[in-house]
Amino acid sequence: MTRTRRRIALLLTALSLATLPLAHSAPRAEAAGPAHCAPGALPVHPGPSRGAPQGQLVALRPDAGPSSGGTQITLVGAGLTPYTRVLFGTLGPDGCFTGREGADVVVLSDTSVVAVAPDWPAAATVSVYAATPCGQVTNPLPYTYLD
Repeated sequence: MTRTRRRIALLLTALSLATLPLAHSAPRAEAAGPAHCAPGALPVHPGPSRGAPQGQLVALRPDAGPSSGGTQITLVGAGLTPYTRVLFGTLGPDGCFTGREGADVVVLSDTSVVAVAPDWPAAATVSVYAATPCGQVTNPLPYTYLD
């Protein structure tokens, strides 16, 4: 019985720590990027940079939700970090991301992240990326906004 209580206490502690705000949170996706990115775009780096491993996404559940946002999604993959951000939108050939950032991101492990989809102006299919605070992004997965 004591082992069970200790496990429950440990789980509750972990859950409470996961909801604490990050002291060094990365800028929001809506923030202005450098001069080569349009206003509102965020600079990102697809693929490995300087030998660092790139995270990989393999599943997104659910893969659709209302354009009003608010759908809790789960990203499944590999190489996700405790500071992973979830981005919804488009990555341009110039390395600038245009879109919105998911809310209430909780990294459950290096293979699973939960986030809330932001609202979107209209029905559309957008790409979902996991990103590090340095701007390195994973492969995209499609997410469909419905009216």
